[in-house]
Amino acid sequence: MADATIEYPYPVDDQKKALQFQPFVMLFGVIPVPHCGRRRSTSPHMRAFWAATLAFTTAFIGWFAFAPLLVYVRKDIGICDNAAEVALDIENVKCICKKECKKVIVNANICAVSFDIFTRFLLGSVIEKFGPARTDCMLLLWGAVVVTASAGVQDGHMLAAARFFVSALGSTFVVNQFWNSIMFNPSVVGTANATAGGWGNLGGGVTQTLMPLIYMIWHDGFGFNLSASWRLTMLFPPAIYIVLATWIFFCTQDLPDSPARFTVAKLGKSNRAGPRDYLRCLKDYRVMLMIWQYGACFGCELVMNTVLALHFSDNFDVAPAAAGAMAMTFGGMNLFARSLGGILSDFLNAKLAMQGRLWAHFIALAGQAVMLFVFGFMTKDLGVALAVIVLAIFSIFVNMAEGTSYGIVPYMIPTELAVVSAMVGAGGTLGAPIALNFIFRFFDNFASFKIYSAYVMFWALTTLFMRWDHLGSMFGQPKSDAKEADKEAAPAEGNVSVTIEDPGKVEGA
Repeated sequence: MADATIEYPYPVDDQKKALQFQPFVMLFGVIPVPHCGRRRSTSPHMRAFWAATLAFTTAFIGWFAFAPLLVYVRKDIGICDNAAEVALDIENVKCICKKECKKVIVNANICAVSFDIFTRFLLGSVIEKFGPARTDCMLLLWGAVVVTASAGVQDGHMLAAARFFVSALGSTFVVNQFWNSIMFNPSVVGTANATAGGWGNLGGGVTQTLMPLIYMIWHDGFGFNLSASWRLTMLFPPAIYIVLATWIFFCTQDLPDSPARFTVAKLGKSNRAGPRDYLRCLKDYRVMLMIWQYGACFGCELVMNTVLALHFSDNFDVAPAAAGAMAMTFGGMNLFARSLGGILSDFLNAKLAMQGRLWAHFIALAGQAVMLFVFGFMTKDLGVALAVIVLAIFSIFVNMAEGTSYGIVPYMIPTELAVVSAMVGAGGTLGAPIALNFIFRFFDNFASFKIYSAYVMFWALTTLFMRWDHLGSMFGQPKSDAKEADKEAAPAEGNVSVTIEDPGKVEGA
């Protein structure tokens, strides 16, 4: 039972969900600090937001730690095409990475996003069994073990295996979106989810700069050799995971009104999701389309996190640290761009209901395709500055598309929000190995970017086929009789999975 005596520092509804989204409070009136309150019982909403966000943000650091470090790792584990020459002077001889070297790296990059597909797909039922807080703790502790083990990589096969198992960290995204959905009122959950997802994705950009800098501290500051330096650098993410998992376990709670262990009864369900629920959701063609559409945007983000550091290092002849900083431009747009997608979706929803959300989604995906095509023409001859500017604009559209995707997800099968969120999230990761295996494996990066843009545009156009009788489509309003029938059939307000009594007021991320 909820404790009616608890006074929250912000207004809540009758289900104790926050009516305001306040991630920061001002210290001394001028310094923004995370809004976590003194006790978890009085500020469970914002603690959940920060726990979900930080778990997803730091997950990227371990998940893509190898990407900016590959310029050193490939020399140390002997996969360069000129490995014999590199072995004679590993610190100074430049790695030639063409046929065989590229094959090993592409295989490892595909592995780096493969296991996450499986774990994301299952996480809907896992969250319903253990609750979001414990699920995040399990994922982070798993990450601590496998990232630590990855510091012992000795060859290309071990690199692929390490990146495969580390990729499970990406499943913190499903917890990220679900946890916020049960903590915030529909009037603000769109902003909360988009911000949590965007700031989480920001970790991909931070990784591109952070890991090379930590490497430089060990290598240039303490004088360790190349091999020892990158291996010691890999121990940084596990240290973060242990500290963060401890805080989440002891200082957060799953639900806004109860520190007790999470149960699906709190969601208005009698049973946890099973195989039949997954199959039923997959039979909905709109869910299938969203799975592929999210794969076109979030999958693209994973591809960029994987290839950009080496792309700038090899094709623009810049130092690894500088290449990482340039690659960070892509991830850095997450600071605001995913939220911008959510805001645009919410704004057009207020004007046009679902029709507006679908238009926002199409605009973001189509813009991503156009800018990805343009980025394919950004060569060294045009200058690295222009390439970075185009990359930033391209990234804005990618992140906006991610935000508009989860502006639509809550409408699809409201009683199975956890399952649909998990499957769409899995589809997002699935988009990366598809692109890496069928495009980037056979073409250089510049050609791959152009071909990939056509793939994205194809899925953008499928938005035109998404339609609900009670919600409408891009070019049509809902049928009035279907809308009324849906209202009558809608379950009680307050169950997180079913807060769609008025679809025009539901917010997504």
